Amino acid sequence: MDEFALIAEYLAPLAAPRPGALGLADDAALVDAPPGRVLVASADALVAGVHFREREPPDTVAARALRSSLSDLAAMGAEPHGYLLTLALPHSTDAGWMKAFAARLARDQEAFSVALLGGDTVATPGPLTVSLTVLGFAEPGRLLRRSGARPGDAVCVSGVIGDAALALALPDAPEALWRRFRLPEPRIALGRALAGVATAAIDVSDGLVADLGRVCVASGVGARVDAASAPLSPAARDCVRRSPELIETVLCGGDDYELLFALPPARLDLLGALPAPACRIGVFTEGGGVTVRGADGAPLAFAAAGWRHFRSAPRSPDPASGWRMDTVRPG
Repeated sequence: MDEFALIAEYLAPLAAPRPGALGLADDAALVDAPPGRVLVASADALVAGVHFREREPPDTVAARALRSSLSDLAAMGAEPHGYLLTLALPHSTDAGWMKAFAARLARDQEAFSVALLGGDTVATPGPLTVSLTVLGFAEPGRLLRRSGARPGDAVCVSGVIGDAALALALPDAPEALWRRFRLPEPRIALGRALAGVATAAIDVSDGLVADLGRVCVASGVGARVDAASAPLSPAARDCVRRSPELIETVLCGGDDYELLFALPPARLDLLGALPAPACRIGVFTEGGGVTVRGADGAPLAFAAAGWRHFRSAPRSPDPASGWRMDTVRPG
């Protein structure tokens, strides 16, 4: 089918819940911000062979694309509204692929209360590329930013970390790890609960150490983290127990899509009352940079603190994290 038939058959139904989408029949969508709120927008692209394996099922591609994009709204404390979708589809894409892709989007739209607002569909010789621009609303005075952490604030993180990175790194990774890679959980409710309470926040996409470093740079502070405090799933904990060097993969691998946030000491009591599990793993300090301490209290040295798309010279310094990074995410 041509792109117009594809849009009518598979994508237009995804726009039905939002009148501002205009049935995907016009050149642009209409979005009104509710009184007292600002529009929050974020764009992400996923490329086959870079962000997911080239033979990944279409439902997995759809879930990762939408969920990882919504994680950016969660990190700002925003309530999701809708998204724009651009698809660059290889010529080999068939109706079965599109049907499964759209069906997964429909399920996740319902789960996260969003709808398709518009976008573009093009053909490409490859690879498959999925780009989303997510839109949400937030109260101006309650936005979560990277730039508000203060010395003495607790370094906290939600959920568990390391599962997705371990799935990519291990040839025999258990299904429990792969599930976390395929179905990231955007912490929308947690972000909303932290708005106006946490002094800074970021979603963990490129690696906990690197993303914590970005908060430190934006806030003009340092941070100290205890590796033993990192929350791990039973599967990840078993991997690290058998191969202790995998703690670097856990802390630096990324694809967690959990929220990393700064919490004032007086608000630590909230950790047990948040809509998602979260724990304290360290403290923000004076100065700059991130120090990760091992079980013996000595600083750990990592070859790669996180993942970047673009590299200059090997082992080039990353000014956003204070660590040296030159890793390439497995395809």
